[in-house]
Amino acid sequence: MTTLLITDGDQTADLLTAAGSRAIIMPWRDALHEGPIPPLDTLEAVSAVRAVHLAEVFKFDPETVAATFAERDAVMGRHAEFDRIELWFEHDLYDQLQLLQILDFFAREKRSQGIVIVQADSFFAMERPDTVMRFAIDGVRVTQGHLDTAAKIWAELTSPTPELIAKRASKPIKGFPFMQAALARFLEELPQPKTGLNRTEMRLLDSLGMEDMSAAALFHQARQAEEAAFMGTWPFYAVIDSLAFCDFPLIEGLYTPYSHADSEVHAEYVTAPLKLSMVGEDILSGDQDHVSTNGIKRWWGGTEMKGFSAWRFNRDTRELFAPR
Repeated sequence: MTTLLITDGDQTADLLTAAGSRAIIMPWRDALHEGPIPPLDTLEAVSAVRAVHLAEVFKFDPETVAATFAERDAVMGRHAEFDRIELWFEHDLYDQLQLLQILDFFAREKRSQGIVIVQADSFFAMERPDTVMRFAIDGVRVTQGHLDTAAKIWAELTSPTPELIAKRASKPIKGFPFMQAALARFLEELPQPKTGLNRTEMRLLDSLGMEDMSAAALFHQARQAEEAAFMGTWPFYAVIDSLAFCDFPLIEGLYTPYSHADSEVHAEYVTAPLKLSMVGEDILSGDQDHVSTNGIKRWWGGTEMKGFSAWRFNRDTRELFAPR
């Protein structure tokens, strides 16, 4: 029997290899909570859009990103060669969006046979090679019901407004024990009424409101505060950049945007003491609105937000508000 094992990233792939898995292991390598999720018919078409965006935002080589996606998608195109396909994913937003995309692919391919979902309510990185395989015991065989539900949610994510996802996240989702919480967390990445800050931005500025702090310390604190941490360093530093290098900066202390390719810039960036600007203090207190002040240029799934108005989500009342 030939087995393909698909998981969230290289760290988990290495762990499963160390655990003795004889499967071909493929990391998905896409932070789908960042950037556009377009309503296109093929995985390759979506990957082309995603590759351009990720290369631009994170300063990757465009050809390398495109080649990485093409290699991954080519394996998916040969899925019939594998008798068994295991999907190893965690409970957080990063993983749950990847799981949806993969199941949407198999829904289009009309394949459920031989596919198993292995999910964890914790992080694989916390496991050892001699403990991680315990999650396989609770693996669930994919049914047509799983495929239908995943395809519907994926279509809702790619729609031009967050309305369908807001409705979807209001109740448990059969067959997907972690999906409701993940989608609810994704909604909190929409701007909040009054401040125009999403949950990540608000927590970051809250921390700086209490004391000056480095980017590395802010990242560590942000992960500790999440019920299911989903954001890696590069997306988090992109959030910091968006607050520090806008027209009216909310953060002071940085002189150049983050670069993973330049070791000197990296070292200076992650250790520099950051603090709130006066504008940041006013926005954090609700005296000013970030979107109204600096505008917004961001994708949330298939929803494009640009200009000086945006979809808003009240994290306290769980209400969604259209741009006005």
